[in-house]
Amino acid sequence: MIYWAFLLLAIGLLAVVLELFVPSAGVLGITAGILIVISVVLGFMESVSSGVILLTVAIVTIPGLLALMVKVWPYTPLGKRILLKDLKPEDVLPNYTENKAQKERLEGQLGIAQTKMLPSGIVMVDGEKFDAVSEGFAVEAGDSVRVISVRGNHVYVEPYRGEVDTPDELPPRDLDILSRPIEELGIDPLDNPLD
Repeated sequence: MIYWAFLLLAIGLLAVVLELFVPSAGVLGITAGILIVISVVLGFMESVSSGVILLTVAIVTIPGLLALMVKVWPYTPLGKRILLKDLKPEDVLPNYTENKAQKERLEGQLGIAQTKMLPSGIVMVDGEKFDAVSEGFAVEAGDSVRVISVRGNHVYVEPYRGEVDTPDELPPRDLDILSRPIEELGIDPLDNPLD
């Protein structure tokens, strides 16, 4: 009977190892637990010393096996599928400096709305498509827009009053507001707000 006890203990420990390599939804783990308990009971039925030896082997071996499997499991085919490989920061983080510089060059440029913007949509600026947000106004597809700011990952646009039919007709940059004539801005220089 002692041979059966040791055989059941060995099969139970093997089932513990298989549980980490074979996805069985816990069936192998439960089977391993039952086999180990039966082997210890059979050992105690043979003699107290046999039962103590089997119990000691189970108590020492199972945590050691689990610790070893935790170290080995990520390198198994199943572990490689489930766990992510070691990623470097440049693999997962966007390149903020390059992206930010690219988007900041858009400020003040003109573009064409590719989709209806209520308030977000796609615009074509300088031959590239960008996700954009309209600042308070609905913009129809095909309408001209001007990039007013880039904040974070958002490109903010407003409707442009001039007409632009194709992206090739877009000027590279709109003039700076301070260099424009006051009449073009629609401000009457003789208006006195204090009257």
